[in-house]
Amino acid sequence: MNWATNLFDFYFRTKVLRRKMPLLASFKLTYRCNLACRACPFHQRANEPDAHITRDKAIHALDALKKTGCRIVVFEGGEPFLWQDGDYSLKDLICYAKKHFLRVAVTTNGTFPLAVPADVVWVSLDGLRQTQDRLRSSSFDRIWENLKAATRTKVLIHLTLNRENRHELEALLEKLKEVPAVRGMTVQFFYPYGQGEEDLRLLPSERKAAIETAIALKGRGYPIMNSARSLRAMLENTWDCAEDILINVDPDGTITRGCYAKRRGAIQCAECGFTAVAEASGALKLHPGAILSGWRTFIAG
Repeated sequence: MNWATNLFDFYFRTKVLRRKMPLLASFKLTYRCNLACRACPFHQRANEPDAHITRDKAIHALDALKKTGCRIVVFEGGEPFLWQDGDYSLKDLICYAKKHFLRVAVTTNGTFPLAVPADVVWVSLDGLRQTQDRLRSSSFDRIWENLKAATRTKVLIHLTLNRENRHELEALLEKLKEVPAVRGMTVQFFYPYGQGEEDLRLLPSERKAAIETAIALKGRGYPIMNSARSLRAMLENTWDCAEDILINVDPDGTITRGCYAKRRGAIQCAECGFTAVAEASGALKLHPGAILSGWRTFIAG
């Protein structure tokens, strides 16, 4: 199917036939990482049993996701570029997944060359040099080098706003104008996993100011991919979460439907910062802004 037919089929099955189907899969290939970012709990689990999925388990999980009707797979970590099983690498899993899903994406810390055949590559960048280096293991210069070297891959920046970087959004967007490969930015908000990183949590007034800033910058033409409606929904987190559209795979091969935080931390809906979930929930309800955001993020060239 082409993308339009594929999405029509998904909406027909979920809206008309009332079937509960996941739209988006978060597929964690490994907890191993070459960084130790302050806000991330997953690198702390790198020594757990089954912290790095085997190729056979990964293929089995992808086949299982396909049977659920899932349309989009996002490979994550840890650091997914560290995934390897014998002669198999991340590229092999991406190529396999692209035969079975509408879109395949990767979320990376950006310290490896970005030349992979994914439809979208998200690079996590949480501020300008000093802030990024403080939050993410002195990684700014390596990331910047790889961003500037990127050519054919569709690259998006993923920024998690917290107390330390909340004032740097506009300055970072301005600096990213130096990098032609970067097509835009998605913004989410810090979520406390209870790993000693709670000081990064935004106070309600700070969260409100950060959301208003993001909406204002989007209105001024900066390439923030989030819809204004979904950003506003994060103010008090009272939006209707359609968690049935989410499905998660962990490095031990376990597949879990629903909230991204299941099996990964305590579920605290009032603290939710996962704007992608608000966006997908809005798209399921046919909110135009959320649908446009999804199209710009995953479909548009």
